[in-house]
Amino acid sequence: MNERRWVATCSRGLEEIVAAELSALGLAPAGHEIGGVGFLADLPGAVRACWRSRAATRVLAELASFPAPDEESLYRAVRALVAAPPAAPLSLSSLATPERSFAVSATSTRSRLRDTRWIALKTKDALVDAQRARWGRRANVDREAPDLALRIRLLEDRAALLLDLAGTPLDRRGYRLSTTVAPMREQLAAAALLASGWNGRGPVVDPMCGSGTLLAEAGAIALGLAPNRLRSEWAFDRLEPFRGLLRSVRAEPIPAPDPEVRLHGYDLEPTALTAAATNLEAAGLGRHTTLARGDAFEEPPPPGGPGLLAINPPYGERIAAPADQWRRLGDLLKQRYRGWKAVLIAGDPALGKQLGLRPTRRIPVWNGPVEARILILDLW
Repeated sequence: MNERRWVATCSRGLEEIVAAELSALGLAPAGHEIGGVGFLADLPGAVRACWRSRAATRVLAELASFPAPDEESLYRAVRALVAAPPAAPLSLSSLATPERSFAVSATSTRSRLRDTRWIALKTKDALVDAQRARWGRRANVDREAPDLALRIRLLEDRAALLLDLAGTPLDRRGYRLSTTVAPMREQLAAAALLASGWNGRGPVVDPMCGSGTLLAEAGAIALGLAPNRLRSEWAFDRLEPFRGLLRSVRAEPIPAPDPEVRLHGYDLEPTALTAAATNLEAAGLGRHTTLARGDAFEEPPPPGGPGLLAINPPYGERIAAPADQWRRLGDLLKQRYRGWKAVLIAGDPALGKQLGLRPTRRIPVWNGPVEARILILDLW
């Protein structure tokens, strides 16, 4: 099959991590942008990105790109795309038939068209008007589970029309059945683990485990489990060009560095431990997991190390935290985890300076609206 351009979207700051991940999956990165990585792949390659990407949020097919300096230009271009003779299986004229439900979302950056709701509405109007002219009827809008999840992205008065292959974000893994205050997003947890350079071997410890997201993502890496293995609905499955591709992609082997990995989580809150136990069991990691109520600063390293210490400490934007927490964390790392690798998510860029340790790498990221840092430490 011929290659085409796709876009893997991600949180700001994770672009290089996603690009490296795509390369490891045998896909060819083709340019970074803020919050996304372009890549070249055939249809099976795009499905592989959906199935196996741990750090991407969405995988989008770029259907068309055109000038859109004003709303009338946008309307005419979208209407022409639907009205055009079907030229390829992934063209809007082939996809946007009245039988397929759809939804449109929009983004705008440095464009004269700024109201994203109006942009989405104008795109929807153009699409259904073209359908009525071509077929005498129009498709239904379905905002919950559309057959076609369309995105219109304006950048400096140029529009790109994209199709979301999964339909809903890829970080909805399916194992988070129970939650706690300010849970960590799955793709950010996975990105931090990938960025750490951890080889997937040895025990994993999260001394402030919350609902268990870091442990769940680390366990999936060590065991060679696809991040989206629990997902049952994929928008691309409803489209003829993709039929049967997921079955072959699922059969592809994934490296399993440590089939006997041990995951150790501690927390002072019983409700957090209950949530972590529920989620890790749902993720298929129950037999690999040991959870205990305990103080992060008192618990010794588990046997079988060195391994990986992964922590998302509470901070002011999320949960109130003791003022000396980061200094004490630094002492814990220096005194008890020599020889280990550590990855920490600092919700405030200044917090990492209080560790008293020099990170091997600092990665600026955005956790929703909050600027954060992924800190990587080699504890020699």
